[in-house]
Amino acid sequence: MKKVLMLLLLTSLFPVLAPGHETYKVEKKDSIVKVFKFTAPEKTKTVAIDNVFGSIIVSGIKTNEVRLEARKTLRAHRPDDLLKADCEVKLNMTEKDNRLDIYVDGPFRSRNGSGHRSERDYAVTYDFTVQVPEKTSLILKTVNDGDIRVQNVQGDFTVRNVNGHIELQDIAGPVNGKTVNGRIHAVFREDPAAACAFTTVNGDLDVRFSAKLAADFRLKTLNGDIYTDFPSTYLPNKTATESSRHQGRFVYRSNRRQGVRIGSGGPEISMETLNGDIVIANKNK
Repeated sequence: MKKVLMLLLLTSLFPVLAPGHETYKVEKKDSIVKVFKFTAPEKTKTVAIDNVFGSIIVSGIKTNEVRLEARKTLRAHRPDDLLKADCEVKLNMTEKDNRLDIYVDGPFRSRNGSGHRSERDYAVTYDFTVQVPEKTSLILKTVNDGDIRVQNVQGDFTVRNVNGHIELQDIAGPVNGKTVNGRIHAVFREDPAAACAFTTVNGDLDVRFSAKLAADFRLKTLNGDIYTDFPSTYLPNKTATESSRHQGRFVYRSNRRQGVRIGSGGPEISMETLNGDIVIANKNK
């Protein structure tokens, strides 16, 4: 594998922020098992899981249903706080128009639906294990205390994490994957035919394709190297992508991304990290 680009710039590193953990005195565990049927199983299907604390594991199987297990762990300082956690944190699950929405709701949610830690006397974690039809689009989100893993699924993928990794194995379809403190590793069963994006702040990006890969890459890392084992050529840099007027002058800002073409070129695949390496590899090597 050869290094196609190395950017070594002096910069102020972002701190790696790990979620804080308290020592709780009491704990309760529960498990929820559900089977969902889609309204029109012969049509395009979507599963959306919006978690805050915990992991998400999704695998594709030969089925027309969704089989879900949610392992719920409650921790608190006192039994009364444990009861409070059980009342305040709810798992909402609805299916409409061939879209299954699984949403963890509680007082830690901001108004825009995102999750944040607040001063509470308890912690609630949901760890999801889900089996879906092999052709299913996925929208997966979590924030703390878990990774997101997907295997053997074809569809459109939107995957978001904050303090955790993203692992995509044997997938087919466009990916928009983003985390902050974690790596992204993806192996495509079929090379993507549409644009993809992989972004992290503190972590490596490792994406693997077939030997027949044809795509255009836009790559950026500030504190890391870029490697590939594919023959590649450089593309002209997009030197100015934004402009603004300041004190009577136009100010242009470059995105500082390196363009690389593999094969005859094709869909644009963006890969960006601040502190980590980028690897574009042949999955068969």
